[in-house]
Amino acid sequence: MGNFQTRSICKSRFKVSLFGILKFESKNFLGRLLFNQKPSLKKTEQNLLHLGCGNTILEGWTNTDFFSFNLFSRSKPDWMLDLRFPLNCPDNTWDGVFTEHTLEHLYPDQASELLQELYRTMKPGAWIRITVPDLQKYVDYYLGKEVNEKFNQWETGCEAIRTLTQDYFHLSLWDSNLLKICLQEVGFVNVQEVDFQQGNNPILLNDGENRLWETLYMEAQKPFN
Repeated sequence: MGNFQTRSICKSRFKVSLFGILKFESKNFLGRLLFNQKPSLKKTEQNLLHLGCGNTILEGWTNTDFFSFNLFSRSKPDWMLDLRFPLNCPDNTWDGVFTEHTLEHLYPDQASELLQELYRTMKPGAWIRITVPDLQKYVDYYLGKEVNEKFNQWETGCEAIRTLTQDYFHLSLWDSNLLKICLQEVGFVNVQEVDFQQGNNPILLNDGENRLWETLYMEAQKPFN
């Protein structure tokens, strides 16, 4: 039997392991037991929700993310939650919602349920801005079309698609057509694809430039009645 050397191209950039899943679910159990509280609203003219904030804390917003047990973290979220469960939040709370590269970490049915919860907790007339990795851009790279040079970090289109679909705990795929359908099914109106740092409510324009090359930007509005 000949020697076989695994090429670096065949190695996952972020390996999803059984240990990682168990660790995540353990934190979820403890977090829901200890921190399942209503959001702490900022004392500002508008209630703004930053969903899936990571290390990016927006001043004057309610920054939310998964449960954190690091008491000394400077970027600890204001509201900790598991997005797979209903939001512990009253109806008609938010004047605007911004969520960046979060929806893809949920299975499609979970993402749909989250959109329903956001619709419920948004005020009539409020806008939501959603950004996710754009499947269309990855497919264009796979087909050899002209795309942003940052796609060249992958040697093949197949490797790029694999990273999008199997790494970083990505559980769903999105393009503008599917996301538009899902938002409309929930009840949102004026659903539209928009550009980087362009949109209907200037206060929601918090897009990170480092993800521009791969990102889909969508906005939708909760109807007034």
